[in-house]
Amino acid sequence: MGEEPVLKIELDTADFKFAAAYEVYSKAFDEAPGDEDRRRLNDLLTRLSKNEISFPRFYGDMDQFREDAGGRGFRRARIYGQRKRAYRRDQVERERSKRHKR
Repeated sequence: MGEEPVLKIELDTADFKFAAAYEVYSKAFDEAPGDEDRRRLNDLLTRLSKNEISFPRFYGDMDQFREDAGGRGFRRARIYGQRKRAYRRDQVERERSKRHKR
């Protein structure tokens, strides 16, 4: 007589961060090969819903179950931009150089 299968936790929330975390959980749950992994995934989601762990901790623990993680962590990238006036000035200078190179 075997154990009953581990079922996926069903949640409906309006919180965007939690909904995104649930999507990650759901995908990992569907791809999990065994019941032990599914129990651990259920435990992670339950602890997140009770605010026992933070979102970065949740995603860090989820990386072992996700195939698309590829061993890379989340890193913030600095986006460099410039004002429209400075961009236009640089563009005019490039066009002038291009025109006189002929």
